[in-house]
Amino acid sequence: MLVRKKMQKDLVTIAKGERMTIAKKILQEKNIRHLPVVDGKKLIGLVTNMDIRKAEASPATSLEIRELHYLLDKLTVGEIMTRNVITISPDISVEEATTLLHDNKIGCLPVVEDGNLVGILTENDVMEILIEVMGMKEKGSRIEVLTEDKPGALADITRIIKEHNVNIISVVTDAADEPGKRLVVFKLKTFYFEPIKKALEAAGFPVQYAKIEK
Repeated sequence: MLVRKKMQKDLVTIAKGERMTIAKKILQEKNIRHLPVVDGKKLIGLVTNMDIRKAEASPATSLEIRELHYLLDKLTVGEIMTRNVITISPDISVEEATTLLHDNKIGCLPVVEDGNLVGILTENDVMEILIEVMGMKEKGSRIEVLTEDKPGALADITRIIKEHNVNIISVVTDAADEPGKRLVVFKLKTFYFEPIKKALEAAGFPVQYAKIEK
């Protein structure tokens, strides 16, 4: 799954010469946390709520409220923005982008192609993708099956499901607590999972969890 297909393309951006107060207003009104700073189509920085909070806390506390507001109103986006922004290509996988978000402890990745800003991928986008991939918005049944970590095991399980004429909405695997085992999580397009559960267990595939999701 490529970033190109999942990134936000309808971007809200700001120029570095705009006042910080304008950036703050945009973040609040659009209910977003990251505002790319551009020069034409070129990404030159990023403004976040954290950048603004740091800027607001920086003037001397001895200033009068009127003086403080005056100084803050003079600050520009270019003065407070984050400059060293980690970016990605639209043609890397969502999995790779997610790893970058996690490892760098950041909330978004601007997407750049041929030097131009073409999109953005945020933590919320990744959560939406996870919900979609897991079939969490689809009605049906979720079944978690324990299996040996060996070639053909997944094919054997799906064959049993096929014998019951049930479609698989999604399937993901994870390492089990027991060494040499995998946990396979299925979202099935049925509310009647009991026959499948019994058939799986009879074939030597213990079902760890099964629930109808409506």
